[in-house]
Amino acid sequence: MTEHEIKRIRNRFIMTSTLTLFCVMLIMGGFIYLFGTITIRNEAQQIMRYIAENDGDLPKPDAIQNNDEESQGSDTDSGDEHDNSFTETMEWSLQSIFGVGDFFGETPDSYYTTRYFAVLFDENETVSVIKTSHIAYIDEEQAEEYARIALDRPFRFGNFGRYYYYCADRESGGTIVVYLDRTEQLSLMRRVLISVLSILGFGTFLSFFIMRLLSKGFVRTEMENVEKQKQFITNASHELKTPLAVIKANTEMQEMMDGESEWSQSTLRQVDRMTGLIGNLVQIARAQEMTDGELAPTDIAAAVSETADSFAPVAASDGKKLEKEIPDSLVIKSSDSSMRQLTSLLVDNAIKYCDDGGTIKVELARSRRGAVLTVSNDYAEGANVDYTRFFERFYRQDEAHTISAGTVTGSSEGSSGERTGKSGYGIGLSIAESLVKSMKGSIDVSWDKGRILFTCKF
Repeated sequence: MTEHEIKRIRNRFIMTSTLTLFCVMLIMGGFIYLFGTITIRNEAQQIMRYIAENDGDLPKPDAIQNNDEESQGSDTDSGDEHDNSFTETMEWSLQSIFGVGDFFGETPDSYYTTRYFAVLFDENETVSVIKTSHIAYIDEEQAEEYARIALDRPFRFGNFGRYYYYCADRESGGTIVVYLDRTEQLSLMRRVLISVLSILGFGTFLSFFIMRLLSKGFVRTEMENVEKQKQFITNASHELKTPLAVIKANTEMQEMMDGESEWSQSTLRQVDRMTGLIGNLVQIARAQEMTDGELAPTDIAAAVSETADSFAPVAASDGKKLEKEIPDSLVIKSSDSSMRQLTSLLVDNAIKYCDDGGTIKVELARSRRGAVLTVSNDYAEGANVDYTRFFERFYRQDEAHTISAGTVTGSSEGSSGERTGKSGYGIGLSIAESLVKSMKGSIDVSWDKGRILFTCKF
């Protein structure tokens, strides 16, 4: 795993965690607002139903009744039982369902703060009585207008502007319409909603920076391990070159003295193979070390075209045909050397494993967001191949016909380099993948109608 991949995983974790927290808090805030709104709505319906049952009047609660009776020296009448019944009903219905406290039982001020008006109609829908004593800013004309609007609506209970309305049949015949002003309660819920959203925004912003700060320490160990791995590959490659050079020199000297033999040639081949493997490992490390600062606007059309042309003689010597479809110019943010090396790896791999007499095709096209490089070749036996593991290091599909094993040994920019045959090392496509990722792209392999395609998107 590269430093870039670790940083990408870290950023993805931070964004996922922040988004999850935001969604959870948003859902909780939505439930709070919905719960409050439903509570206000049900409380309004209970109050208006009670007013309708009393034919548009709002009886005084017990505390006010007792004070009035004490001041007047009179006994309470049978209305106490009605009021107590209402209080008990309100307590049970609102507290048990929505947790709403006493409306009249212990808060007599609510009697004076309840703003409503009622309009009573007879059987012919003619206004008989208009009661506006509990509201100051609605006159009888407006009350009648509002009441008829409520009668025309399909539902007997609902809201109209800042009011809730309730329509009911009167026991004596006709209809009563009650409007209840819940402005203060709805304003309170709006303030709650704004508060929740403010807390949500601040909490999300704060959690983002806290997670970003803490995650930096969590990934530090992995970053250090990646750096040590790169240093090990570089140092080991450098140290291995010296003994390999000595072995090769000694073997060549032995051949000069005693002549060539099967064993000396085998030794030289293995030395060349090891040298190529070391070179490829170094290429992977260098590709992983590339940073955004090394990418610049580059005409990749020229780099791809020139690299493909250098392989034309190689393809012809193998009895294969190399074709290309490349525009005159295509500039994207990339790296010229990396693009040449990538093209070299893919074209060399395609030539090695193209069917005899087949065609290798190199295509470069502009896409909506960048560019697409496709290198394909004839491969009739590719129908049942597992392509999901092609970019794993040292993976071999099979020893006889391995797509992922194809590499170039000591490949230079724009040249085919020293070819090692179909056995390869199994890391050529891994190098290609690292190069593509270093240029902020993606690579994919597929098979269609007898051809295998490597598609790189930038």
